[in-house]
Amino acid sequence: AAVDSAAAQPALLRRHDTCHEDGVWSVAWTSAGKLVSGSVDETVKVWDGDLKAEGAPMGGHRLGVISAVPNSTGQWCACSSIDNTIRLWDLESRQLTRTIDAGPLEAWSLALSSNDAMVATGTHYGAVNVWGVETGDKMQALKSPQTKDQFVMSVDVSPDAAKYRVAAGTSAGTVTVYDLETGAVTSSFNEATGHAMPVRCAKFSHNGELLVTASDDMSVHVYDLKAQCLAASFTGHTSWVLSVDCSSDQRHIASGSSDQSVRIWDLAAKDCSHTFTSHNDQVWSVAYNNDGTCLAAGCDDGSVEVYDVSSL
Repeated sequence: AAVDSAAAQPALLRRHDTCHEDGVWSVAWTSAGKLVSGSVDETVKVWDGDLKAEGAPMGGHRLGVISAVPNSTGQWCACSSIDNTIRLWDLESRQLTRTIDAGPLEAWSLALSSNDAMVATGTHYGAVNVWGVETGDKMQALKSPQTKDQFVMSVDVSPDAAKYRVAAGTSAGTVTVYDLETGAVTSSFNEATGHAMPVRCAKFSHNGELLVTASDDMSVHVYDLKAQCLAASFTGHTSWVLSVDCSSDQRHIASGSSDQSVRIWDLAAKDCSHTFTSHNDQVWSVAYNNDGTCLAAGCDDGSVEVYDVSSL
């Protein structure tokens, strides 16, 4: 089903009840305004702005898809799966172009560098692996004593190509940022400034100055990476916060939760500016489009919703 709404305020714009046959763990927009979704049903799909399917689903994974991330031009996407593989798909031809067999415990959530050359994945033992897109080889393993033996549940790569950093959120609630070139830890948040429970999602702001995290402790944290401090902590969700994303103008943060809601947070006001409650199951993934006018949300019941947030 699709729902149209001409909204003067944030509102549900589109809804597709059966995008996937199982939970949608990942949604992400391409630079051309198409939506890529990855699901526990082992497929990756592409949708237009009206949530109409474009082409055949991309299968091949033997277990659920954790992350599906389009590259900067929207020509291909990188996907990680519970089956311990990383797959690269051509989004035009729907052809599989590369499979990286990461090995047991070596790949969970996935992030792609803005130059499309590197893929970062979290491991089950505290490291972040960095893989070369061209070769499929493991280039680096980023490690810290702080994260030893912890499950790295979330990763992201900063947008600043001149000096890439990689963020990692763990099952113990710690948040670590690495310099990709040197492997050195540039930021570390634990105990007083970290989360009290697992970090499900970590996202850099578009200027790379902030890091936003979502946690099972029902909070969203905003870290100022220049000042090396916790700049804000947003509470209001009544269950685990599973996903976050930052708007392109860096004024708002979106979060999805197992309380079945999507919230929009105003960074300046440090308050919730809107809550969407139209989902009927936990919300695994949220993603702003490039200009920040639309927000997509993937749900555990296989549905995807798109919201108009242009009025914020």
